[in-house]
Amino acid sequence: MIKPKVVIGLPVYNGEKHIAAAIKSHLSQSFGNFELIIADNASTDQTVEICEEFARSDKRVTVLRSSENKGILWTNVFLIS
Repeated sequence: MIKPKVVIGLPVYNGEKHIAAAIKSHLSQSFGNFELIIADNASTDQTVEICEEFARSDKRVTVLRSSENKGILWTNVFLIS
């Protein structure tokens, strides 16, 4: 796999209502040499399933999931480390 020029971090918690639109927006950009890393903070709705469906169909999408909610600060640190 070619190293992407840009890595985008997308933190999410219980975002099933809007996450598909957010992911589609990222994937539809004219610049395509990027990786989209979605960091799920232990969502209890269908967020993870939606994100994993996108990851299966687009190799630019990676889903990382915490098994427990650790708050937004952890999610942001998780994305940059």
